[in-house]
Amino acid sequence: MKTKAKKSLFDHMGLKILSLVLAVLIWMLIMNVDDYTMTKTIRDIPVMEQNGDTIEKLGKVYSVTSGTTVDIVVKGPRSVVDPLTLNDFVATANLAELSVTNTVQISVAAKETSVNGKIEITYVNNTMNLSIEDKVMKEMPVKTVLNGNVAEGYAPGACTVTPNIIRISGPESVVNRITEVRAVQDVSGMHDSFQETVSLVCMDAYGDSVVDKSLEMDVDTVTMDLAIHPTKNVPVKLTVSGSPASGYSLVDLNYNPQSVAIAGEESVLEKVNAIYVQDVDVSGLSEKKELNLKLTDYLPEGTYLADEGNDQLAISMDFEKQTEREISITVADIEVLGKAENLEYALASSGVFRIKLKGLEKDIRNVTKESLQLKTDVTGLEAGEHELKITYAVPKNATVVVMGSLTATITEKTEQDTSSEGATTESTEASGEH
Repeated sequence: MKTKAKKSLFDHMGLKILSLVLAVLIWMLIMNVDDYTMTKTIRDIPVMEQNGDTIEKLGKVYSVTSGTTVDIVVKGPRSVVDPLTLNDFVATANLAELSVTNTVQISVAAKETSVNGKIEITYVNNTMNLSIEDKVMKEMPVKTVLNGNVAEGYAPGACTVTPNIIRISGPESVVNRITEVRAVQDVSGMHDSFQETVSLVCMDAYGDSVVDKSLEMDVDTVTMDLAIHPTKNVPVKLTVSGSPASGYSLVDLNYNPQSVAIAGEESVLEKVNAIYVQDVDVSGLSEKKELNLKLTDYLPEGTYLADEGNDQLAISMDFEKQTEREISITVADIEVLGKAENLEYALASSGVFRIKLKGLEKDIRNVTKESLQLKTDVTGLEAGEHELKITYAVPKNATVVVMGSLTATITEKTEQDTSSEGATTESTEASGEH
């Protein structure tokens, strides 16, 4: 019985072995089809820099010109490769292994060590290129920049930052690009003075920000203090001093602006009614002249211009040559004031008896001896010879000179003259009664 069973077990052994082999092969085929080998490109894996201090210890600074990311091709079983992303890898560049051409090889490995034995990694480009420069330092002032407009009826005033000078260090080419360091603050709608912590921004000559991770500043922020005050519109009043060149007159004076908005504490603004500009000297001038003055030089203490861009006072002055004109007069053209009834007056002139006018043609062309209202006053003068003074109405923008002299011979009236006057009076009265 036992022999029969043993014989049955070994019957057809060759077929049984062949079946087993076929089963294994079929299983392996099925497994290979289900988990076949594949390749996958993974891009933009960020590269971490290591041992950068080895460069900095030499007084140098570096910047990466290319190779901040790396692309790889991964090969392996589909079940392992297919789910992989860039987040499953770490890429490093050891700057201590810098070549003479300033390049470093990039290494990439899977974060899960078990994956590394199952995949092959090839690189699309695994080179990081560096730019190495001397490290320089310079000091720069901080410029304040206010964005937006404060509330209507208010104006920003003095603006200071602390610190107002900072130190910047970094690659020479980057530091030299920086032309300005700004502290920027938005003031839209504000009406109260404030103190704020403000971040700093480095700018180049084109107004673009300069950003480089190798740049270092001794401070990243500053404290900004800004005064904001109410405004007030006041007129600008201009006066001139001195005399133009001989024979010339100032005929036209224009200036702009004729009013400006100033700002300051309310208690100060209440006392300001105008801005007075008195430094315009016309001495010796004969031709048209234009000049600009700074309004800030004439502002009352404690005030400032609400619009700093409106600081220039433009002035235009024009001059014209004066002309002369003479008017002949006689003693009959002169009104005598203050006569006494008991005295007689005989006026006489000597020399060239004329009125000489000097001024612009438009101001003296219509002047007459009647409009001059020539007068002399003999009030209180006693009998005898007297030199008299002539008075006159001075025409606008003109000068008057009396040429020649006027004298009066004053005598007392005789009794005959008095009687004659009395007789004349009686005759007149009688005629009236008749």
